Amino acid sequence: MQKEKIILELEKNNIDFLKLGEVEFERNSNCLCLTFLCAEENFNTAKEMEDKILNIVKAYVGNLGITINIKLKKAYLDQEILSSLIKTYFENNNKMAFCSLKDLKIENLNNTFKIIAKFNLNNDELELTKVGLNNFLTNSYFYNFEYEFIPIEIEQNLLDEHKQKVLSEIEDPIKIERVKVFNIKQIIGEDDYKNCYPIEIFKTEQADVSTCGVVESLEERQYVRKLKSGEEENATRYSLVIKSFNKKFNATIFPSKKNKDKIKELIKVGDEICVVGDYQSFASGFSLKIKKLATCKIGDYTFTELPKNRILPNYLLVQPTKYEEQSQINIFEPQKEVKPYLKDNEFVVFDLETTGLDYLTCKVTEIGAVKIKNGKICEVFSTFINPQVPISREITKLTSITDDMVKDAPLLENVIPDFFKFCNNTILVAQNTAFDFSFIDYNSRKVNYLFENAKEDTIVIAKKYIKGLKNYKLKTIAEYLKIPLINAHRAINDALCTAKVFISLVENYYYNITEES
Repeated sequence: MQKEKIILELEKNNIDFLKLGEVEFERNSNCLCLTFLCAEENFNTAKEMEDKILNIVKAYVGNLGITINIKLKKAYLDQEILSSLIKTYFENNNKMAFCSLKDLKIENLNNTFKIIAKFNLNNDELELTKVGLNNFLTNSYFYNFEYEFIPIEIEQNLLDEHKQKVLSEIEDPIKIERVKVFNIKQIIGEDDYKNCYPIEIFKTEQADVSTCGVVESLEERQYVRKLKSGEEENATRYSLVIKSFNKKFNATIFPSKKNKDKIKELIKVGDEICVVGDYQSFASGFSLKIKKLATCKIGDYTFTELPKNRILPNYLLVQPTKYEEQSQINIFEPQKEVKPYLKDNEFVVFDLETTGLDYLTCKVTEIGAVKIKNGKICEVFSTFINPQVPISREITKLTSITDDMVKDAPLLENVIPDFFKFCNNTILVAQNTAFDFSFIDYNSRKVNYLFENAKEDTIVIAKKYIKGLKNYKLKTIAEYLKIPLINAHRAINDALCTAKVFISLVENYYYNITEES
C-alpha cells in the first residue's frame, strides 16, 4: 500500500489537509490501522469528516476481509517544541548525534520547518542521521521538513578522548563498599550475598534488603495464623536482634514447618549471619522480615556515613541543557507583566516514568524536569534510568520505553545528587505531585538526600480554579488552556507541558501566595 496514493484518493474528494502517518496491521485482530495527521486548525473539520475519510480508504483498499480503523491526530508544532523533540529523539535513538550536536536552529515558513544543525560527524554519518530524523518527523507530524546538516571538522577520536577523561574524573558520589562474606552455609533459601550492605544505609522501607550482622538475641514465640480457608492454627515465629556494625535492628522469621527445627538447631546467639528480607516500618521502628538466611564469616569492614544533602560542585552524570525558546506566546501575551509569584521564585517542574505505581516495589525508568525562572522555562534536566528489572509490555506500550533504551542508562541512586543540585532552592511542581515525589523521596533517602522543597500540584490548582472539567488529567487541563501535549507519557514531554500549564494557571487564576497563606 502506497501512502501517496491514499492521499491522492482523499484529494480527489476535496480532502487536502491530511497527511498519512503510521500504518499498522495487527495480525491477531486482522485489523489495519491508519493514522492521519492534520494541523490543529483543521482537526475539528477532520473529525466531522471521519466517516467519509474511512469510506474513501475502504473503497481504495477493497474487500480484503480485514477491519480498517483510522485515527486522527493533531500535529501541532512550534520551533520550541520541535527543538525539544529533536534533541529528545537524538538522545533516545542516536547517541552519536546527540553527543556531537553543537548548534540547532529552526526556521518556520508556510508549514515548512527548516532544521539547521551543526555536528561533529562526517558526511556519511550526517546522511544516516538525516534519514532517521526525517522518518521520525514525517511519520509523526503534518508539516514539511527541510534539513541543513553541517559537519564540523574535528581531530580523530577527540570525542572519545574527552569522554574517557570525564569518566576518569568522576567519583561515584554515593558509592558504599559491599560487605564481603565467606563460608556461607545456607539455612533458609539460597543467595550468594554478593550485594550485602550494612543495615545503616537503608533509611526507608525496601524489599529484598541484603545485609549481615551478629545475632544478639533469638526468641521463639507462638502466634495464631489465619489460613486461606478461614480457619486458624497455632504457629511459630522467631524474633531476633541483630547487630550490623554500628546499628542494631529487629528481625523476624516465619519458618515453614520443615525449617522450624533448623532455626533452633543451626542459629545461636553470637553467630554471624547474612540475610535477605523486606525492611518494613512499624510504630516502634524498622524490622526485617527474613526470607533467606545463612550463617557466614563477615569480612573486615569500616562503615563510613554518607554526607547528607551534599550539593556537588559540578553535575556528574546528567548535565542540564538550556531551553532556548524563540517566544512564549502560548503562555504569555507580550504586554503582560510577570506575576510576583513567578517572578519571586524558581520552580522545577518534573515528571517520572516508572515500571508501576508502587514506589516501594516499582522502579523509575526516566526523569524529565524543567526549571522556571522569572516566569520562563530556561533549563531542561532529562535522562533515562536503568531500573535493573525488565520493563513490562504494558509499560512499554504506554511510554514507548524499552529495555534496550535504558540498559546503558545510569542508576537512579547515582543520578539523585545531580537532580538534587538541579532542584536546590526551588519549589517542586508536578501533575499529581504526591505520586512522582513518593519515588524521589523514597529513593533519595537511601543515599542520604532529603528533598525538603516546598511543593505545588497542577491538579490541586486546576480543581480550585477551573470548574466543570470532565476530569483533571494533564491532557484535559492542557486542552482547556490551549496548550499542546506532544508524545504524552514520556517524562520530559509531560514535564514541559506541565510547566506551561503551571505558568498559565498562575498567570490566569492562582492566588497571591502572601495573601492566602
